[in-house]
Amino acid sequence: MGTCVDMDLFLVRHGITDWNQQKRYLGHTDRSIINSELDQLEKLQKELTAQRFDHAFTSDLRRCQETLAYLNIPAPISVDARLRELNFGDWEGKTYNELKDEKTYQDWLDNWEHGSIPNGESSDAFKNRLDSFLQDLFKQSMETTPHGKKQFLLMTHGGVIRYLVSRFVPSMSFWDLSVSHGQGIRLTLLRQKEEWVCNSLLAVPSQEKGK
Repeated sequence: MGTCVDMDLFLVRHGITDWNQQKRYLGHTDRSIINSELDQLEKLQKELTAQRFDHAFTSDLRRCQETLAYLNIPAPISVDARLRELNFGDWEGKTYNELKDEKTYQDWLDNWEHGSIPNGESSDAFKNRLDSFLQDLFKQSMETTPHGKKQFLLMTHGGVIRYLVSRFVPSMSFWDLSVSHGQGIRLTLLRQKEEWVCNSLLAVPSQEKGK
């Protein structure tokens, strides 16, 4: 049996919603994307439809499913709630200015892994569900056509992309990365000694001039 030695993960953030425009915390609240902003996804669509994806995975929230439907990627699609954004609990729908004077909020900003969100999701729960998704993805990739290069599209959320990149790029912290709506990261992973390690990290769509 061969071995899947490398893999591309295209980690794409959904299109923009009204709460995103208003800079409100948006976690598990199910908001739709703004249809009038869909033309901002044209460059992303052109680049992604030129790729050959083995599979596309999307968060079950509407903003991700609607974005993926618009992109019309020719690949099998699975909906997975584990790709949801962090649940912001009592902070859902609120802005920085509405929260900035709360000590609990400032503590969370200082150290999101140890701070707590009132009635929200802990960092451990957030990371565990994403790690569970990755474990299943890696297992599937090794069991089905376990050779050559595999490419997967993950239509998801800003916090998810931050965590996944920081997980594979130790030099980057959770807050080091910022991905705009309708953009993403192409993360190339190599399997070395039973571990997946990052080989390269590129912006999606590409930032090359003239492209």
